[in-house]
Amino acid sequence: MYKIVLLIDVKNSNFIVEKRNNNWFLPTLSNVENIDKIHERIMNKYNFDVKNIKLIIKEKNVLFVRCNLQSENFDKKKFKIEVLNEIASIINNKKQKELITNLLVRIGFEMLNDSFWLGIILTTEDNLKDMTLKVLLSDFLVFFSSIFCEELLTYKFGGIKNDLNITEKQIKKIRNSYLKSCPLFDSDKSKKIIDEMGIDLNSTIYDCVLFFVNKDLIDINFRTWQNREQEMYEILNGIVLSPRRWIKNCYPQFDSFFEEIRKSYVDYFIERFNKIEVEPKSYSTHKLFRNSKLSDNEKTYILQRIGLLKTTLLISKTFGHGNFISTKIESEFKLSFDNYLLKVKATIIEMIWNDYNQNKEKLLFLKDVLNNYPKDISEDFFKINRKCRDNIHYGYYHDITQGEIAILDKYQEMYISYVIKEFDKEIEFKCDLSYIIGLSLAKLQYWASH
Repeated sequence: MYKIVLLIDVKNSNFIVEKRNNNWFLPTLSNVENIDKIHERIMNKYNFDVKNIKLIIKEKNVLFVRCNLQSENFDKKKFKIEVLNEIASIINNKKQKELITNLLVRIGFEMLNDSFWLGIILTTEDNLKDMTLKVLLSDFLVFFSSIFCEELLTYKFGGIKNDLNITEKQIKKIRNSYLKSCPLFDSDKSKKIIDEMGIDLNSTIYDCVLFFVNKDLIDINFRTWQNREQEMYEILNGIVLSPRRWIKNCYPQFDSFFEEIRKSYVDYFIERFNKIEVEPKSYSTHKLFRNSKLSDNEKTYILQRIGLLKTTLLISKTFGHGNFISTKIESEFKLSFDNYLLKVKATIIEMIWNDYNQNKEKLLFLKDVLNNYPKDISEDFFKINRKCRDNIHYGYYHDITQGEIAILDKYQEMYISYVIKEFDKEIEFKCDLSYIIGLSLAKLQYWASH
C-alpha cells in the first residue's frame, strides 16, 4: 500500500496546496494500492474532479502523482494555488519538499541549458559580418529569449527583472507575437506591415526582398519587418541579453566556467556562419504567387511562416550536432545544444498545428498539408514532440527519454522539410532576363518620381 502525494494542476502549472493546522501541504491519500483507482478517492476526500492522472516518481512507500483539475471550484479558505517555486518555500513536510525540490532542480537545469546556448547564439550573432545573417539570428533570439524571460517571471525564478527596462506586459506581448499570433492578411499586425512595405498581392510591383542561400530561398523580409522599428531596439536588446545575464545573476559561482568554454564554441560557430553567403533580391509578392489559387490570408501566412521554417533548419544545420558539455554541477547533467535545438524545432512544429486549429476556415490549404505528412513518421512522434515543446514552460518539467530523443532527432527535420516543400509549391520566383529588365525599369521609375 502506498501514500499518494498529489500535484494537482489547476491551470498552466499552478498547483493546489492544502491548509491544515496553519501549515501548507500538497493534497495526499493514504493506503492506496495503485493509481488506477484514485480518481474516486480524490473526489471523496477533496471533491476534486481530476483527469490526466500520471505517475511522476515511485518510491518505496510513496507515489508522487500529477493530475489536472477539471473545475476550479474549491474552497479558497482551505486551498490555494501556487507555482512550484512558491510551494517549495511554504510547505514544511520534509518528504513533500524533497519531491518538489527534485522537480525544481530539473527545471533549473533546463533553464540553465536554454540560457547558456541562447548566450552562445547571441555572441555568435554579434560577431558576424553578414548583415542579413545578423538579422535572421537576431529574430531567432528575440523569439526564444522572449519566451525565456516571460517564463522566468511567470514562474517566479527571478534573476532578470532588475536588468530589464521593460514591463512584464511588454515581454508577454512580444512573446505572444511570435508564439501565438497567426500571420493572416486581415490581422492588425499584418495590415500594419503590408501598409508600411507597400505589399500588393494583385499588382506587379517590387514590394519585398527575397533572401537566397546557395540559390535556395531562405527567407522573405516581410517576416522580420516588425523588428526594424528604432523605438523597439532598446526593448528587444534587453530581451536578447537577458538569458546570458540570468546565468551571471543566478549562478555567479559558475560564471567563470561558462565564460571559459564559451569562446571555443563561439569561434567555431562564427567560422561556420561566415561561410554562408546570403544573396538578397527585390521581388514582387504578386509574381511570387502568380500561379497560386490561395486566398490572401493563406498567401500572407506563407510569406511569414516559410522563412521561419527555413531559417530554423538553416540555423540548426549550421550549428550542427554533437555540441554538448558535461559539467560537474550534477553527474547526469550536461549542457546540450542538440537538446535545445530539438525543443526549438518542436516549438515550430506545434506552432503550425496551432495556427491551423485556431484558423481552420482561413487556412484551408493547411488541412491537406497537415493530414498528408510522410507515412514514414511514426505515430508517437507528435505526442513526444508536444512533450518536448512543453518544456519551453518552466512551471513543470517533462522527462524526455533517450529513445524519445532519437525519435525527435529522426523525424523533426523530415516533418519540417515536408511542410516547406508543400509551401514551396505555392510560390514561384524567376530571376531571368525579364526579371532583370523589369527591376531596372522599376528603379528608373522610382528615381524619376523622387
